[in-house]
Amino acid sequence: MASKLSNSGDRKIKNPPDFSRKGAKCEFRDAHGKEIRVVTNVFDVSAEKMADMYQERWAVEVFFRWIKQYLNVPTLFGTTKNAVYNQLFAAFIAYVLLRWLYDRTEKRTQTTLTFISFVRRVLFGQLPLDWKSEMVAVLFEHAHFYGRSIHNFG
Repeated sequence: MASKLSNSGDRKIKNPPDFSRKGAKCEFRDAHGKEIRVVTNVFDVSAEKMADMYQERWAVEVFFRWIKQYLNVPTLFGTTKNAVYNQLFAAFIAYVLLRWLYDRTEKRTQTTLTFISFVRRVLFGQLPLDWKSEMVAVLFEHAHFYGRSIHNFG
């Protein structure tokens, strides 16, 4: 089969789907010029559509990898739609709060920590003393600014 090039946005489709085997094979280049080969059992779509489907699927995979790494959600506890949403929303809320606290505290400390190291040390109760004291100061300043008080803290 002769190679055929057709432009599809930022991708170049090298070969149309090859239906000679049990699966369809499609080769294309992504936005970074990396060659991607896809074998699928979907026979009724064009090479351009196959490339679009692959890139959309890959975006979902990257998103879930980010969730597993940064939100510390290695597995989902529930199988229902509601259970999955609740677990992911709780993880997002925890991430945003920890990120906010890290960004406010990092500017005020002498010890350098990456965000991942900060999260791990918070979870295991191993933050350096300067981080702990500055974190408490940030929380009290924030509470004072909004006219709230923090009872029984720390």
